[in-house]
Amino acid sequence: MAEDYVCVRVVNINDLDLNLFPFDYDLTMAILLAHPDGTVFHRYGGRTHRSPMNMDTLVDLMKQGLASHRAYLANPSPPRPKPPLRVRELILDRMKGRMKPMFGCLHCHYVREARQNLSLEAGTWTPNQFWIWPLPSRIGLKMNQKRQYEVKQVASGSAADVAGIEPGDRLQRLAGRRILTKQDIQWVLNQSEDEAISLPFELLREARTITGELRLAPAWKTGDPEDYRWRVRNVFTQHMLKFLPTPGIIGERLSGSELLGLGLTNRSFGLRVQRINYGSHLAGLRAGDVVLGADGRTDFAEPTDFYRHCELLRRAGRDIRIELARQGSIMNVMLSRSALNPSRIESAPKVVLGFIAQEMAGDRGLRVGHVTDRGVADKAGVRHGDRIVTVDGRRPRTFEALQNLLNNKSPGDLLTLKVTREGEVLQFGYILPDEQARLSELARLSGKVAERGQVLECVVTLKLPPGKHVYSMHRKGFGVPTQLEFRGSGYRVIGPTREPPPEKLETPGLEPQYVIHGTVKLQQTIEVTDPDRFLMLIHAYAQVCDDKACHEFRAVIGADGSDETFFEFRGNFEKQPLIRGEIR
Repeated sequence: MAEDYVCVRVVNINDLDLNLFPFDYDLTMAILLAHPDGTVFHRYGGRTHRSPMNMDTLVDLMKQGLASHRAYLANPSPPRPKPPLRVRELILDRMKGRMKPMFGCLHCHYVREARQNLSLEAGTWTPNQFWIWPLPSRIGLKMNQKRQYEVKQVASGSAADVAGIEPGDRLQRLAGRRILTKQDIQWVLNQSEDEAISLPFELLREARTITGELRLAPAWKTGDPEDYRWRVRNVFTQHMLKFLPTPGIIGERLSGSELLGLGLTNRSFGLRVQRINYGSHLAGLRAGDVVLGADGRTDFAEPTDFYRHCELLRRAGRDIRIELARQGSIMNVMLSRSALNPSRIESAPKVVLGFIAQEMAGDRGLRVGHVTDRGVADKAGVRHGDRIVTVDGRRPRTFEALQNLLNNKSPGDLLTLKVTREGEVLQFGYILPDEQARLSELARLSGKVAERGQVLECVVTLKLPPGKHVYSMHRKGFGVPTQLEFRGSGYRVIGPTREPPPEKLETPGLEPQYVIHGTVKLQQTIEVTDPDRFLMLIHAYAQVCDDKACHEFRAVIGADGSDETFFEFRGNFEKQPLIRGEIR
């Protein structure tokens, strides 16, 4: 049989044409039976938490695949040619160096990550795209492991059950495509719309051909994220943490006894939140919350029912009210349409404690382990061996209790800590930073913060495109002035912010405009008042205009003084102390 095939083993996909050979890129191994013109007859392999691959199935596939090849030769229909899209081009060129080869190889897992990130940037990614390569279980089928075209089980009430499919049936075609493997089924489902559709099928039952239709409801692809967890665990697919299904969370289903243990009586559904995206975080959801219902419904039999209900609400343009339990209290969080339909979804920011907490033996509570050198806790005075008494006025006795407290904190929040050290009670407070803080090129300090009384220059640079301008901070006239607002602690501003000399533009009937073009450097002198508590936060605002229109520019950045750089601040800016001074 092997002589009937030309076997090609691809060990490096750097130059693979993605428009010629599409497959599930989160895989262990993929085998494609194809014609040289690019027509793919069958797909085999892929990966789930239980790999469907074995040698007997592969041999059977290769034997039956020859019939598919002969049928195609009798009536060939080559796919329409597309411009080649090489893996190397997608990842290295379009992603502009944001993803690097591993030992010279671009992994298959990179492909979907690159495509999804580009989709985010284009504003076309939506949460229902989480459900890629749906398993046959989404239509109610469980297939035989060796004869993957043979139905092993049919879920009661599923689309397959309603269509009259029975165990033992041999699926021949789905949506016109010959079926020999689970991956063949997944390919059809992956290519189908996630709306109310009908998929025609043909099967054999005791040598009798039966035809029918699978009638699928809107959001039929929505399932249980647990079925997709294996994709997230792979080191190359950590981006999945950003691409979460509606309502932007992944959680663990709690049992009835676990719900009772939390004091949640008369509750049949509970989902402990494990992962959240940025939109859900901003709405108020936190890891560790127990979700009890959505939009007034609490009678979900399975997580799939919950996720599908939320997805349908999102598609209807509805806000979603999430009922949840947090630290013994029942509350509601409203997820707005903007949180559910973001043009850019990121994983939620996590706070950095600044030290490792250790549980002491004998239920004696927590103590401070390693303290990050020059971190926020170190600067505040926390030391290794300190015994933790309270955190924000609460007494966590276990690491889990401490983590639950941190789940309710955001970058930029104040953390208060009471400890004992050699019999003395000490209290500390510091601002929690973001572990995902990214450097910003918008501003720099003239030096590192070293001592009280030190005078530094802060320079904020706005690089304007040709033909664009911003309005002066200080000269009054037509247009919204450029603004810098300073918050934080451990410093004060000296004098007004300095700007380049503005150009005066006059239009009959209007106030004069005072505008600045090109590279706009805004300079502010500051004095360090407390180097140990130094945190400089800046909200920059400008209207960037040309002769036809204006758009707003906003950015919030921060610096801790450990070097000259600033980072993108994603905490609650308005909660930080306002720095007084001559700011205009």
